[in-house]
Amino acid sequence: MSNNTVTASIGFDFKGQHFSLSTEIDIDNIIYHEDFFSSVYLTIARDNNIDIYSYQFEIMTDQNIAFSNGNGCVIGCIINGELDMKLLRESHQTKDYLTKIDIIIRQHIPPKKRCKEISIAMKEAYLLGKKSS
Repeated sequence: MSNNTVTASIGFDFKGQHFSLSTEIDIDNIIYHEDFFSSVYLTIARDNNIDIYSYQFEIMTDQNIAFSNGNGCVIGCIINGELDMKLLRESHQTKDYLTKIDIIIRQHIPPKKRCKEISIAMKEAYLLGKKSS
């Protein structure tokens, strides 16, 4: 599992019983799915042994998902329990590029010549370029 995770929770009543379901979602696995939230519902159901062809699943999907405990690119993307998808996708893309910059530095600069300042400068240049585009 990556470090880009979030806890997704749903509470609902079914056949006189209250269900409080939650699971940790690996954002990297579903960030670009066409219907992100459907993927989250399916993951919660699977991780909590809910049959996706059941009436219980239908009741579950009528409820709002509450998000919490964001890690990695998810930090700052949860507002009052809701996930801001635009902000999340921007944050994910930025972290992905910053990781690629680290890989480029390791490939092209020998360890003895590598320094923290080069990494910071390259990342700042990327972020500056992103702001101007």
